[in-house]
Amino acid sequence: METKNRTNLRILLEILGFSLVFFLFNFFVFPHNPGFLKGPFNPYTALALIIAAYYGKFFGFISYLLAIVLIMIPVSRNSAPVEYWAYLWRSQSVRMTIVLVGVYILGMIRDSYTARINHYQSITRKEVMEKSKYKKEVVALSAVNNELEERVLRQTESVTSLYTQIKALHTQNLTETLNVLLKTVNKFSWAEKASIWRYDQSTLQLVMIANIGWQSHDYDNSILDIDESIEGWCFRNNMIFSVRMLLEYDNLSKMDKKRNIFTFPINFSSSSWGILNIEEMPFTKYNLYVEKILSILVDLAAPEIERAVEYESVIKFDEINPHTNLPAYSQFYTMLEKSVDKATAGNNHFSIVIIELLNFSELVSDFGEESTFKLIMELLDKLNTLSTNKIDLFHYKESCQLALYYPDIDYDGASMFCLQTLGIINNTSWKIYDRTLVLDAILGYSSFGNQPIPVEELLSVAENLLEMQKV
Repeated sequence: METKNRTNLRILLEILGFSLVFFLFNFFVFPHNPGFLKGPFNPYTALALIIAAYYGKFFGFISYLLAIVLIMIPVSRNSAPVEYWAYLWRSQSVRMTIVLVGVYILGMIRDSYTARINHYQSITRKEVMEKSKYKKEVVALSAVNNELEERVLRQTESVTSLYTQIKALHTQNLTETLNVLLKTVNKFSWAEKASIWRYDQSTLQLVMIANIGWQSHDYDNSILDIDESIEGWCFRNNMIFSVRMLLEYDNLSKMDKKRNIFTFPINFSSSSWGILNIEEMPFTKYNLYVEKILSILVDLAAPEIERAVEYESVIKFDEINPHTNLPAYSQFYTMLEKSVDKATAGNNHFSIVIIELLNFSELVSDFGEESTFKLIMELLDKLNTLSTNKIDLFHYKESCQLALYYPDIDYDGASMFCLQTLGIINNTSWKIYDRTLVLDAILGYSSFGNQPIPVEELLSVAENLLEMQKV
């Protein structure tokens, strides 16, 4: 509108300028021909017709009306105004009428042409805008289509990968377990920034304990009030948060700090523990499919996190073996006591396996304690793979003895596991410093099942099996 007003003002100034030039030319050069009425050519008339043809009938009429006003001013010094005006009325009325008709016709032609041009420009502009809109939609749909194609292509792989990642969550280190979970979250959602928060019973706050993608300034907000944050809302209500909920719930929008895309509560079998928060992720990955995958992932990861938390609550890290990083027998015993209580309450079962290396002293004498324990860790890695990362590993009473805790497996399952373990020990080519050697090992095992038994008796059964093999 402002541009149009400037254009109109410019046209009016042009009309006024040309008209004044003609008037001054008339006044000084042809004073005896006022208004150029006596000659065959009248500049005022020509200007009005040109203006009408170039700018339209509105400006053509303005130009001619201004010309009439200027013509009505007598430029001859010998002419009386009244006589001059009477002369104009007698001689120029028909001519003026013809000029006005000419201005109207030329202006109508120009206005009609301009209207068609504007109409075509409007259509073109609309088509360009629609084309741009469609182009953006095509880009968005292409991104969505690529996401759907990737999803279909990787569905089978995703199931296998998810299974593998869940198994990798079972470690004896809570930090490692949470880092594996965050890597898995990144793998399935492409989350560029995510964090895990634990509820602190002493301060009644959520504390960040693991993250990916955090910058140094993010650590300023590593403790959150459960009443004043979306993370706390999810924890208190045991509900999943999605950023679309901000449009529906005012209480959530008031707590929004622009750091929550998805937020999932992490629950143990008997209590709420913390939350997983997705803070940044690609827009194309924000969909219901990813939300369901992450929800399944959190549900599957919760038991593994619970086990890691329980393990850390039992373990005293000053009693960790420096060569193997495995806990001592005393901590194995404490864990068994808790496992017995838990299994009794939940009618669950578990098994233990004791491995004794009969030639341990010879290996230490020949290769040293560090190399010998390194070889033992190779064996335990194979057993961890055999159990699909389900076992917890400990040292037992003697340096040559190791203890395995195997949850959710009964006596028959433990027996099969021991047979497979012996197969691995006997069929693997063991080497230290490129020297081939033999591991002389015996195994004892026992299970906690439907009949509750004390820890001493559970260990005694496994130890008796070991002694029977030494006879």
